[in-house]
Amino acid sequence: MKGSWRVRVVEFLVGNKRNKLTSLLLAVVVWAYAFGNTGHEESIDAFLIVEPAAEDQVVISKTISQAKMGQKGDPFVGRCKITLSGPRKVVARFIESELSPQGILKVDRSGRIDLRTVDLFQLPQGLSVQGIDPFTLDVVLDQVVRVEKEVRASVRGTPGPGFVRFPGGISTDPEKVTLEGPSQLLEQDVVAVLTQQIDIDGVVLPLVEAIVPLVITGDDSNLIQIAEGFPREATVKIHLQENLTQEQALVSVRYIVDEDVDLEIRGDQSIKVTVSGVEEAVREWKKRVEEGRFYLLVRVTDTAGEGRNVPREEVRWIDGSLPAGISNDQVKLERIILYSAKPFEVPGEDPQK
Repeated sequence: MKGSWRVRVVEFLVGNKRNKLTSLLLAVVVWAYAFGNTGHEESIDAFLIVEPAAEDQVVISKTISQAKMGQKGDPFVGRCKITLSGPRKVVARFIESELSPQGILKVDRSGRIDLRTVDLFQLPQGLSVQGIDPFTLDVVLDQVVRVEKEVRASVRGTPGPGFVRFPGGISTDPEKVTLEGPSQLLEQDVVAVLTQQIDIDGVVLPLVEAIVPLVITGDDSNLIQIAEGFPREATVKIHLQENLTQEQALVSVRYIVDEDVDLEIRGDQSIKVTVSGVEEAVREWKKRVEEGRFYLLVRVTDTAGEGRNVPREEVRWIDGSLPAGISNDQVKLERIILYSAKPFEVPGEDPQK
């Protein structure tokens, strides 16, 4: 009885060798596969967004504090490198998907943030982040405030002949807008609101009107914006002032009658005329007066020897004799007096017949 027990023990330990070796080999293969398919690590590029935890705050500065790549104090623009850990196939499949992980860091205070202690990225099941570069960031938060700023028109160029810009001649609608952004930037005078530049070079109109976008200047951080509910455009009106030269000259007056009428006319032979216009045009007008190319024409009829003042609408000049750049309403005339206009008296004839 004792002997048979011993035989069975020996057979259990050393018997059936082929099956036992096969089982051992399979166990080794499974172990090797499992060991080789877990705990695999791979470094890949990622992007990290840093934003405030509270709505009334804003991140105004993000700089690298500690990193393998990059210098301390360099601005952090979001690019980072993370080390993924997980089964080899899962890691490889994730990398082959060409998806760059994007993480979000919510910050509730200014100071140094250790990125290694925060869960930042949402990854497929089985993957985890074992390392991140940079390791730490220095973050500065500021309170969001609202400040009212005057809208200033940005105008360039020189008006055309006869017009100049003058103080107080530019208006904007709206006159002011409210900006929203970090208090340490908005509460300084460096931030301004301008209109998009308007070019008035060569303009010869008394009024220029344009609707243009508003531009915020003095904010290199791009953290300041026009508050919700306020316009992003402005209507700009530019009133130009006439800058005309004025000149006066003694101008000849010529009287004309119908061809079949012969009248004896007594009246002003010349009057003072004042014109205003572009300097070059005024000089040309004065030259034409001196050369006898510009004179006034008055049509008259028999006044039975009575005198009268000649109305302005009855005074003419030859078309083309007034230089371009001087309009009719820029010509000012003194009063022309027609003393009399009557038929010539023939000696010996009775004027009553």
